[in-house]
Amino acid sequence: MPFAPPPPLETLSSYPEIRLPAVSQERLRLPLGLSPVSAGFPSPAEDYEDKRLDINDYLVSNRASTFFFQVQGCSMEGAQIFDGDMLVVDRSVRPVHGQIVVAFLDGERLVKRLHHHEGRVALLAEHPEYPDIELTGETELVIWGVVVGKFSKVPA
Repeated sequence: MPFAPPPPLETLSSYPEIRLPAVSQERLRLPLGLSPVSAGFPSPAEDYEDKRLDINDYLVSNRASTFFFQVQGCSMEGAQIFDGDMLVVDRSVRPVHGQIVVAFLDGERLVKRLHHHEGRVALLAEHPEYPDIELTGETELVIWGVVVGKFSKVPA
């Protein structure tokens, strides 16, 4: 089953919850520590900064085709995507089997793992309480973009 092309950018005004990337050329370079942070026992890491990190450089490959979506629901928790997370979605990435995608299924937008293997096309949840969505000939599927990253807040 071939995937329909994504809707043109002009239709984005129909979806006010889509957040576009900032178009400002100003870069925010934040300190990036030289050594990784230990999540186990403390390490004798250096206490100085080596370089700076710009989040755009880290997560955005193609500014014109990158969009942000806030997650609502828990069907992708097994993929470490939680309610309230902000997804970074790139429309220029060609979707392939196994990737997490933002898709329109019969007009309903959702985030799922794409299964496209040996003639089977399905959208898979990453939570045991949510069933796989098997696609049939009468189902309209539009893969809108591929999830390339996410932001999440750490609870206080």
